[in-house]
Amino acid sequence: MPATSQLMNETLMDVEHTPPVHKRVLDILPGVSGGVARIMVGQPFDTIKTRLQVLGKGTIGAAGMPPEMVYTSGMDCVRKMMKSEGPLSLYKGTVAPLLGNMVLLGIHFPTFTKTRAYLERDDAPGTYTPWKILAAGATAGAAGSIVSTPTELIRTKMQMVRKNNILQQIKGAAAGGLNPEENYKGNWDCAKKILRNHGLRGIYSGYLSTLLRDMQGYAWFFFGYEATIHYLAGQHGKTRADLEYWQVMGAGVMAGFGLWGSMFPIDTIKSKIQADSLSKPEFKGTIDCLKRSLAVEGHRGLWRGVTAALYRAIPVNAAIFLAVEGTRQLIADTEESVDDFVAKISGKETAAV
Repeated sequence: MPATSQLMNETLMDVEHTPPVHKRVLDILPGVSGGVARIMVGQPFDTIKTRLQVLGKGTIGAAGMPPEMVYTSGMDCVRKMMKSEGPLSLYKGTVAPLLGNMVLLGIHFPTFTKTRAYLERDDAPGTYTPWKILAAGATAGAAGSIVSTPTELIRTKMQMVRKNNILQQIKGAAAGGLNPEENYKGNWDCAKKILRNHGLRGIYSGYLSTLLRDMQGYAWFFFGYEATIHYLAGQHGKTRADLEYWQVMGAGVMAGFGLWGSMFPIDTIKSKIQADSLSKPEFKGTIDCLKRSLAVEGHRGLWRGVTAALYRAIPVNAAIFLAVEGTRQLIADTEESVDDFVAKISGKETAAV
């Protein structure tokens, strides 16, 4: 495996020098590319997952909706969306999570790395302590929830625009239809209207469930990743740098399984709360949403859409690693040229020998 192809949390965020500004930019570029890859590959799966959680057959949100807006499975959701809304509907609400995930990967990995280093400060080099990895991952998830809450709220609102419009047509404005202020034209329009009408409390709707979800999810995300790498490296007395490229990507897939397998029920509650009307909410909060969902849908309802999420984990995590490692390789090949260019424009070019 090439020297530049290290573990994501190491190569992405561990800076071994005190760099000038352009060096710091180069250090975060792999994370930015990973964030782009995560959304461009994963957005269709996220759209399907959210629709199943909110408008799946038997859910609270599906009550009173026409048959073409109620989904029985992931494939049924895809067929109906493609027929009635077109292929671009799978990418509805992409801008906010795209920008958000570019920032998120710049939060999760350094937070995990620094927290783990702090917890293991008195341990011998190479020590593997599961609870410390879980704790560091939970801390990273908590830090990232500050960004993921508003970005996912906007994405969810944009995915629910069609449902809101149909409900308004069925009920009529005089009969309790939805507020026109919730008929969003785009991501920025959505963000502006929510902030104008509901303030920060509105833009952070669903924060508690998002915080709980991300703490649990990223604890197991990083644990799944580190446990797999530890197992693969320890089998034959290898170091991390000795692992093959496909092994590192495989560990990333296991991280994705750990993420979604551990947090999916909480994510379902989060999706319902964020899809709810801000002006006339159906749920009073996280606990009320959980109680009502269990009463109507049972425990099985909390796992609706999990298949799409697990399928998503495979290509998305593979894409993240491809993007991160490819970007790092590109930086390694061109960094010297970039250094020379920056030195020239800053007036610090050294005299030719």
